[in-house]
Amino acid sequence: MQPQAPPNPHDAYFRQVFADPRRIAGLLLIVLPARVEALLDLDPARIRLLDPTHVDGELRGSVSDIVVEVPRRNAPGDNGRASPAIFILAVEHQSRDERFIVFRQLGYCVRIWERWLRDNPGATHLPPIVPVVVHNGDRAWRSPTRLVGLLDLPDVPREMLSQSFLPSFEIVLADLAGPVYPRERIRAAGVEPVTETLVEILQAAARPEAEDLFDEWTAKLLPLRHEPAGGSTLAAVLWYLLNVSAVPEPRIVATSAVLPEPVKESFMTGAEQLIQRGLERGRQEGRQEGRQEGRQEGRQEGRQEGERAALAFMVLRQARLRFGDVPAETAARIEAADKAELERYIDGILTAERLNDLFG
Repeated sequence: MQPQAPPNPHDAYFRQVFADPRRIAGLLLIVLPARVEALLDLDPARIRLLDPTHVDGELRGSVSDIVVEVPRRNAPGDNGRASPAIFILAVEHQSRDERFIVFRQLGYCVRIWERWLRDNPGATHLPPIVPVVVHNGDRAWRSPTRLVGLLDLPDVPREMLSQSFLPSFEIVLADLAGPVYPRERIRAAGVEPVTETLVEILQAAARPEAEDLFDEWTAKLLPLRHEPAGGSTLAAVLWYLLNVSAVPEPRIVATSAVLPEPVKESFMTGAEQLIQRGLERGRQEGRQEGRQEGRQEGRQEGRQEGERAALAFMVLRQARLRFGDVPAETAARIEAADKAELERYIDGILTAERLNDLFG
């Protein structure tokens, strides 16, 4: 199997900040159609996060970023049958348009159901699955959101076939790049300010207005300092902005003063490496073009190492919050891990029963 490339900054940010029942509940309140939201009990205390790789670890690169079980609101079932107890929502982030996203999500839903039947051998029904795709690319989504839109049926009425003989499948598309999701739409959902701000950052971090919104964003995220692992979430936000936004690096670095220790120390070390390596690489070139290219390459190298160091600290922080003391040899293993390994640890720590399960 080919080694998986580490996620791009958008994916890393999405997985880090929304892998929390409070945040994913708020995101779903913003992006779900009203007719779907009305079926679900989005109380964070009742949402259960699933490990996507638990469904299909061999196909890690093609699974959704976040999978959650959400209980259904109390409502009578059709024809006297009891209502389904849960819905499963498979939430995937996309920073670019993907032509066959519906087909890929259909395959993932089938794997969830296969796993469900293995774990529930006496089941007589399948849990409903709602596939959600959150897109924040630089232009509006254009690819089909229904399976029938991918089928080669130029001379056949699609409505007749899709209703009678062909699989019917549609994703919920939350196109943050399109005109449907202005700030007013996000704020109208009525979610708490931290989640609202995290969604706004996903939407606008790479846009010109990010520099003007930066101070407002950071002020609204200050309550994270008082949440368990909130400092790691704040650090993830700053790393994301450092990687994708036009906000001047000194402003982002200065804001890191609000981070709790030792998250701040780790962030500052990575940020200093990022900036210094970019400058040093730029100075090595004799020509202006060479200086510019070297500066960009050095900055990228520094960002990668700084992000790896920050991820290592996030894993250690979350491990200590979840399991208590971390043995020195285990901490050393985490600190020496590469970025792909650290991403796997971050995904697995939510469902691991023991610390050693991370390395299984």
